[in-house]
Amino acid sequence: MKFFLLLFFTAASFIVQAQASPVGQLPAGTYQIQNPGSSAFKGDIVLVDGSHYKLSNETTTGEYKFSATAQRILFLSGTLKGAFARTVTSGSDTVIVLPRKENEDVGFKLIRADLQAFYKKN
Repeated sequence: MKFFLLLFFTAASFIVQAQASPVGQLPAGTYQIQNPGSSAFKGDIVLVDGSHYKLSNETTTGEYKFSATAQRILFLSGTLKGAFARTVTSGSDTVIVLPRKENEDVGFKLIRADLQAFYKKN
């Protein structure tokens, strides 16, 4: 019985993947917003370079910093200043997630639904 349990848990640990691979860097380009419901947030997130972003429907640029260890994007200025954002991988794609609950907790009113922005490959 002990051998069976040991074999079961060992096999299960090889089959189950605990966490998706972390995002090492954010590629510059357009991240298309996919939102399930209506939101005050309009446009897509465009990462201009390693430290600047803008929204596709605005001309104003802002600054951001990406923390690979925390898997977080810190928006330092611009429209998304103070928004809570994290990064995940979906298959081989990089996704920026703007969760509604965390943004409400920090007082950011622009996010009314959980938003995901998928990297648009050209």
